[in-house]
Amino acid sequence: MIKISLLCEECGKKIGIPKCCNKSMLVKDEYLLCCCSKECGYQAIPKCCNQTMHLIG
Repeated sequence: MIKISLLCEECGKKIGIPKCCNKSMLVKDEYLLCCCSKECGYQAIPKCCNQTMHLIG
C-alpha cells in the first residue's frame, strides 16, 4: 500500500492526508475534497512555514 502524505519543503514536516467524515480526503486541483457530503466539499491544503504543503507518495 502506498502511503500518501503532505510535505513542507521548508522544514521537512510530513503529515498524513487530513480526514473528514472519518475518511481520508482526496487531493484535487490544489484543494482537499471530501466526497461524503456537499456541506464538506473543498478545503484548502494545509500550510506550514507560510507555504502550501506538497503531496508526496
